[in-house]
Amino acid sequence: MVLEMEEKMSKFLELIGLNKNEIRIYLDLLKYRPSSALEVSRRTGIHRSNTYDALRKLMNIGFVSEVIKQKKRLFSAMPPENIKDYLTQQEGELETMLPYLTNLCKTEKEEEDEFSIAKGVFAVRESLNDLLKLNQPIYCYGVSTEAINAFGIGFLNEFHKTRIKKGILMRHIYDETAKDRAKKLNKMKLTEARCLPKKYETVASTNICDNTVLITVFSNPVSSIKIKNKELANAYTRYFEILWKQAKCV
Repeated sequence: MVLEMEEKMSKFLELIGLNKNEIRIYLDLLKYRPSSALEVSRRTGIHRSNTYDALRKLMNIGFVSEVIKQKKRLFSAMPPENIKDYLTQQEGELETMLPYLTNLCKTEKEEEDEFSIAKGVFAVRESLNDLLKLNQPIYCYGVSTEAINAFGIGFLNEFHKTRIKKGILMRHIYDETAKDRAKKLNKMKLTEARCLPKKYETVASTNICDNTVLITVFSNPVSSIKIKNKELANAYTRYFEILWKQAKCV
């Protein structure tokens, strides 16, 4: 359990911008008392010069502090709450940049785009969230337990909360492996879910909304293909209706 939590923490710290050396050193200092760079280097196996580089970065972002004791430089990990402060600061900086970034976007160019690829769970999540901007019913099939785990229950719950608030109907066809999830969805407003036998299980799921088809492949990394084409979307919708009739209520 401890190793699993450390692995999750390492992945989280990597997502917010820390490299592998910085992560190892920060987690090491959380476990031990104030330490010299040499002590940290020995415990982590990171070269001393690289240890100093990482410590400087960690001090700059407020994750590590330095004290001089008996003419010796010692480093300590700051409280984990500082991570939240750091993210709040980054969020504030992003807010100031958003207007500029928005101005860089060319609306006409976006409308011309008919095909796009997203890689990585965060990019794929954003592609799914974009469907809500269309304010049209969403039809989804090929959903497995693997898909649920990839997106994360927390994200999916927030997605459905926003969808229902916007009054958007969503119909799902799940693989039999995710029957329990389908049952929970059927208790939500503006939500219908059915299941197909396990033999229909696939590594990809498909969402259709208005003129958009979003196909997500749950490989490593997770990736999605978004196609904007009315005729194609209509064809996929007709196929969804065929599967819907074959799927079982749960």
